[in-house]
Amino acid sequence: MQKPTIAIVGPGRAGSALGRALHAAGYTIAAIGGRNPDNIRNLAQELGARACQSPATTIDIADLTILAVPDDVILPLAADMVESLCSAAGHAVVHLSGAQDRGALRPLAQGASLRTGVFHPLQTFRRGPEAVENVGGTYFGIDADPPLRDQLTAMASDIKGHVFDLAGVDRALYHAAAVFAANYSMTLLAEAIGLAGEAGLDKETAQRGMTMLLAGAVNNLKDLAPADAITGPASRGDEGTIQRHLAALKTDPAAQRLYQLLADRTKLLARKKNEEAA
Repeated sequence: MQKPTIAIVGPGRAGSALGRALHAAGYTIAAIGGRNPDNIRNLAQELGARACQSPATTIDIADLTILAVPDDVILPLAADMVESLCSAAGHAVVHLSGAQDRGALRPLAQGASLRTGVFHPLQTFRRGPEAVENVGGTYFGIDADPPLRDQLTAMASDIKGHVFDLAGVDRALYHAAAVFAANYSMTLLAEAIGLAGEAGLDKETAQRGMTMLLAGAVNNLKDLAPADAITGPASRGDEGTIQRHLAALKTDPAAQRLYQLLADRTKLLARKKNEEAA
């Protein structure tokens, strides 16, 4: 299958990481568009692409345009782009949102007869060139009709990703699951670092120590399910320790409630595991 030329609208974390990964995999990055002129110009120069101030221009000059923009921007951007298109016959547009379906691209599908789809990387990216390191091994949720679906599947494979079908999936619930895994785990880590500091650890030790603890827990998940990898007092049924923790958190009722909720969920997880093993 011939590789399509690619345009990226939104050279932020995800857009930049995918642009770099696709470029390294032999794809021609034809255009970069977005709102920040400096970000557009820098990524365009790096990838040998054309810097476009008008997002609609990217559709005109690339086979496949990737909208790497915030969820709430997709629909209004698609509507604006329709008004400025010149010749987009046979071209395609996809967005990277996990929470939105193809309906967010309806203006382009109906108003310009473009092929549309979803190409959601189930991954988190940092800022900077190092973000491309997270692309390999990523699971990509795809929702598109052939031949675009086949094109997106090949594209994911070329950047060493894995594909799963998003068609028919409850997007809000699916995306909430992703937020639990990638975003709220960072919130919990920040809470842990703060509590360690309150306990008397210096800032650097709290930061590095708790981060390494989380890294070890994630490493355990390489060949274990969460129920098999989880440790700690709630999973062991050590109620005395849990009560001491709750007492220590009495000056922060919100943290105390959060701890209790997570402890209860952990006990439930451990209980289910034991029932399944019985």
